[in-house]
Amino acid sequence: MPNQRKNEEFVIYVVTLSHVTHYMSIEFIGGSCGYIIAQRALQSDLLGMIGSILAPIAIRRVLQWQQLKSGNSPHLSLRSLSGARELNPT
Repeated sequence: MPNQRKNEEFVIYVVTLSHVTHYMSIEFIGGSCGYIIAQRALQSDLLGMIGSILAPIAIRRVLQWQQLKSGNSPHLSLRSLSGARELNPT
């Protein structure tokens, strides 16, 4: 649902399919790999679940660091995926 501003203007956020697939691949593939690696290495299902939570966060941080290091201004803001800031309207 679009946000409504003071003077009755609507703000529409555009989310492309490439952004969605990028986010889903980080969450699903990273989470699954984190679970398998942590569960097998530490022999604990609880630590495997913790690994499945921490792996996508670590992947996003590494990708964010690479973007900052390269100086590129990507069209996809990984900070917006992690909830660190608000999305910009287009």
